[in-house]
Amino acid sequence: MGYFSKCCAKSFLPVVVPALGFPELNEVVALLPDGRVFEGAYDGYGCVGSANLQQEFDEVKLVLKSRYAGESFEDLGVSIREPGQGYFLNHEFLRECLKRGSFATPNEYESFFEVQHGF
Repeated sequence: MGYFSKCCAKSFLPVVVPALGFPELNEVVALLPDGRVFEGAYDGYGCVGSANLQQEFDEVKLVLKSRYAGESFEDLGVSIREPGQGYFLNHEFLRECLKRGSFATPNEYESFFEVQHGF
């Protein structure tokens, strides 16, 4: 199985793998519907810190650590699948995402992704 990731459930910014060199887009809090919360770097394969969430990844909501303010799973919006899989994103695109600071909706992020990547 290859890389896969999600977008932040608050800002809709992409969550990326450490190898891309953007720790502000890699350090996350993962929340599950049953109340479990995990914090750490996202590895691109369903693990947050030492927690392997691969089997439950469809249910997980990821929030960038810098954006997390103690919300519960129910308090957060959706955490959509990141179309670039959290890996296939160029540095210019990621810098533009950080410059924006957030996206109003998941659709806004997806549209920005499509325009920037020529889809």
